[in-house]
Amino acid sequence: MKLKFVLLFVCTLPLLGFGQQLIHLATLQDSIQETSGLIYLEGKLITHNDSGGEPMLYEIDSISGNITRSVFIENATNTDWEDICFDSSYIYIADFGNNSGSRTDLKVYRLLISDYLLTPNDTVTVDMINFSYFDQTDFSPSPLSTNFDAESMFSYNDSLFIFTKNWVNNWTNIYALPKTPGTYQIEKVDSIDVQGLITGGTYNDSTNTILLSGYTFTVPFIVEISGFTSNDFSNGIINRYLLTLPAGASIQIESITRFEANQYYLTSEVNIIGPPTLYRLNQSTLNIDAIDPSKACIYPNPASDCIKLKDVDFLTVEIYDALGILRKTSDSQSIWIADLTKGTYFLIAKDCSGLTLFSKKLMIQ
Repeated sequence: MKLKFVLLFVCTLPLLGFGQQLIHLATLQDSIQETSGLIYLEGKLITHNDSGGEPMLYEIDSISGNITRSVFIENATNTDWEDICFDSSYIYIADFGNNSGSRTDLKVYRLLISDYLLTPNDTVTVDMINFSYFDQTDFSPSPLSTNFDAESMFSYNDSLFIFTKNWVNNWTNIYALPKTPGTYQIEKVDSIDVQGLITGGTYNDSTNTILLSGYTFTVPFIVEISGFTSNDFSNGIINRYLLTLPAGASIQIESITRFEANQYYLTSEVNIIGPPTLYRLNQSTLNIDAIDPSKACIYPNPASDCIKLKDVDFLTVEIYDALGILRKTSDSQSIWIADLTKGTYFLIAKDCSGLTLFSKKLMIQ
């Protein structure tokens, strides 16, 4: 998505390392200056443009940044392609960019890997997975003021997981989408306070780790999620790292993919600061003393009348409902929650500076 330069008053998570230096590999060609998704498949580095671009996939050389192959998808339209991922059989292209919150035609295109690799004329066809968000009821245009925009998707087990780009509260909401063509209403399965805008994501199956790319108004960052089970991502170990870029480089990181062990490619699209760029990141350089949220305890959970916090020093606690609306604040270790309706909530504990110590999913029954 083309960034509108709007000041985002975004705090920095306390789980913060020193800026990690991205390695500049190449400046990308003008025809992919709106690069928005990235995969590394069969030794090929593949990207695409976002809104208004051709329905094309581009293979790029990791040394020169030049395009080495273009594949046209003849039965697709690039309304706003925002990410790409793959599993053992298919490539999935996310046409769900929605920065005004008004789209009713969200979809993911599914392309056979064998078709992509073996097409004799660099032209392929796809089938479609159509969806809407179960919790979205208002489709009035709200440019840069919606929590139903998304730019990140990856394949994990038997589902595609979509991480939203929340302009309103700077969280990311997580939805699971089936991989089978059809039309679905998808429900939120989790949320994470990332304190910024998420633009890309990739899953590392060798380490069971997710890396998300994103940015605030002035700084790109990486969110690393590890130690989770099933799709309960928010109860894993969550770290956020600032990224430092070479002078004159675009800060608008839009995509990320793993290409070996702990090595990742990232791309940024053109903006007023710099040209579209291909970067490399070594995950092992993301090295800080992590705060493990599992050491902070809420009990009971699920709960019906009262919860207690254990093993964490905090100043205030905020409880948000599934729509991100603040429902309760407290400064006590024991919090009365019987006045809240049944459902999924998110609890955030903050220190005296207002910085987030940890966030946990809370079920009220």
